[in-house]
Amino acid sequence: MKILSLYIESFGKLSDYLFDFSPKMNSIYEENGWGKTTMTVFIKTMLYGFTNKAERERYTPWNNKSAFGGTLKIEVNGKKYRIDRKFDPKKSSNDTLSVYDLGTNLELTNIGNNIGEKFLNLNVDSFERSVFIPQKELEEGFGSDIEAKLANLIGGTNDSQSFDEAVSILNEKSKILRLNSKKGLILDKKKELADIQNEISDCNNKITGINDIERQIDDINTEIKELNDKKKEVNLKIIKYSKEQDKKSKVAVAKKYYEDIENTQELLRQNNEVFNGINITPEDVLTIRAKNKELISLKYEYELKQHESGSDEKLDEFKSSLGFKDNLPTDEEIALASKRVQKYQNIKGIINAHTDEPIKKKPIMAILLVIISTIILFAGLTLLVIGVTSAKEVLLTVGIVTMIVSVLGYILSLALFLINNSQNQSTSYTKVKNYDFELREIEGQIRDFFGRFHLYSSDFPNNLYIVRSNLARYNDALSLNAKKKDENLRLERKINEYEKIIFDFLNRFKTTAPTTEEKIGELNTHLRRKSEIENNLTIKENTYKQYVKLNGLNEIEESEEDIDSLNAVIAEIEAKLSDLNKVLTIKSNRIVEFETDISRLDDLSEREDELKEEIRSLEHEYEIINQTIEYLKKAQTSLLEKYVKPMKDSVDKYVSLLLKNNKDYSIDVNFKFQFITKNGLKGIDQYSRGYQTIITLCMRLALIDCLYPKEKPFVVFDDPFVNFDDEKLELCKNLMSDIANHYQIIYFTCHDSRVIK
Repeated sequence: MKILSLYIESFGKLSDYLFDFSPKMNSIYEENGWGKTTMTVFIKTMLYGFTNKAERERYTPWNNKSAFGGTLKIEVNGKKYRIDRKFDPKKSSNDTLSVYDLGTNLELTNIGNNIGEKFLNLNVDSFERSVFIPQKELEEGFGSDIEAKLANLIGGTNDSQSFDEAVSILNEKSKILRLNSKKGLILDKKKELADIQNEISDCNNKITGINDIERQIDDINTEIKELNDKKKEVNLKIIKYSKEQDKKSKVAVAKKYYEDIENTQELLRQNNEVFNGINITPEDVLTIRAKNKELISLKYEYELKQHESGSDEKLDEFKSSLGFKDNLPTDEEIALASKRVQKYQNIKGIINAHTDEPIKKKPIMAILLVIISTIILFAGLTLLVIGVTSAKEVLLTVGIVTMIVSVLGYILSLALFLINNSQNQSTSYTKVKNYDFELREIEGQIRDFFGRFHLYSSDFPNNLYIVRSNLARYNDALSLNAKKKDENLRLERKINEYEKIIFDFLNRFKTTAPTTEEKIGELNTHLRRKSEIENNLTIKENTYKQYVKLNGLNEIEESEEDIDSLNAVIAEIEAKLSDLNKVLTIKSNRIVEFETDISRLDDLSEREDELKEEIRSLEHEYEIINQTIEYLKKAQTSLLEKYVKPMKDSVDKYVSLLLKNNKDYSIDVNFKFQFITKNGLKGIDQYSRGYQTIITLCMRLALIDCLYPKEKPFVVFDDPFVNFDDEKLELCKNLMSDIANHYQIIYFTCHDSRVIK
């Protein structure tokens, strides 16, 4: 088996790392702390998975939150495979494994998690003890349990358990079953059998004891019945006495009920004093309360109207504000003023009409002259422009003359306009002068009338409107004031009527409240209290009657019995009954216990037979186990003897390459290495650490030769030659180069002096 390549996606301190392996020597030189051990553990883990939780935690990347792992490509028996593994940092059950045949690129199914066992036919412990050679393994030397490891590997390579493990299990089982000791399963079973047999004998004795107990129980039950009959008679006397005493106590209770009734009646009388013997209802009080609320509303309305309605003084003030302080205008005066204002307006209209009348004689000649002059002006301008443009003096002269003529025409037309206007004005003035005297006379009369009301504006129609409007407002205020006085008078009469009704009603009762509303509230409270007390009084009277009737308080008999004597008799009877019941319970429980034990008799007998059979079987098993241990030891010795010679031959080969002075040595069936000296056998633990390391290396290489006679594995060396001197280091490096022709070597070192080139 060879490793072709590996890719570490993330594992320990290594990540995104790819390495292609040579089929022979792979010497990997990196400094301490780079991750050489991590790489070797990655190879093992890809084949076998993690061996324990501590190892998983150690090689989980510290910043890794998802799965970690990588890929390993191997070659086995000429076929190439790719192993993909991913490890979950928290739950091993979430780990994934895929194995592909690179010849077909198909995934292999049902191959299991231990790829190493599938391809190398070795479990993880055997792998670590054979092809995986770390520095510490060689440094331990033969002072450790390496001999036992070698023996176990050779003797149990193809089995899930080694010989020592099998013998240990059998010895442990033998100790559990052992016969001649204070402890042991067989002895325990025999003790249990003796206990079962004692219980069976006890059950047989209890069968006869049940009849005696049952007779005793019958006698006790008879005595209990007699005592219960006597107790019943005494209890009847006690009940009669108790009833009589109970009636007496209930009479006292009834008396308290009656006293409570009398107190309630007195409370009702005190409450009803306010009514002065008059029978009124809540409806009467509600009616008066409604009247009082209406009275309050009427008073409020009256106060508002008093405030809103004006007095005669306020009316005079309003009259003065309208300009009517001294007198009011009569309808005849207003009609006369209206006629004068109308006549004034007519005369003024006539005057304005004559003043603004159009001139009867129109200035037709002046207008024609303006038109003709304008035409001549445009003609002269035209001739003047043509004369200037063509440089003809005749046209220029004619143009100038024409323009002068047009200017003279304009002057003449202006004179005609002035003459016509003077004639028209002289005619209008003569007509207007005839109306002026009459206008001034009417205006003086009008101004005298409006001056009475402080109206001095020349807008006489507006002044007339103001006088009429103010007079109408005054008349409306006068009418409204009269209406309000009538309404207030009506409210006063209604208020007086309501006050008399309420006063007459409340004056009949003995109320103490200061105000009307509070007196009504007081009556209402006493009415409500009256109803509550009367209802309560009825309930108490009914309760009293029912209590007297129900308890028959009219018939009370005196008992002649002494209650203390009766209670003493009952106490004595109950004490005897208690003692008898305790004895009865004990007897009954004893029968139940006996019956329960007797019911187990069949099970006990069956268990007795089972124990006898189990003891016979265990004794036979104990004998077989001891014989098996002896046979295994003989078989192990015979098996190891077969491997002693090939193991020694391989050791001879490697020792001859590493040791200059090849010494004689022996290897026994337990693969214990000893040098042969003239003074006898000498263990290698008596030699230097260098010698021990060399011999350990030779033994390990020889072991690999024996374990893998056909499919040669790869061999991992994790810097095993740290403590070697230069001479031994050179020998070991040569040895590595030599065995690389037979095995794929993966050699790690942290020092350039130990690099194999």
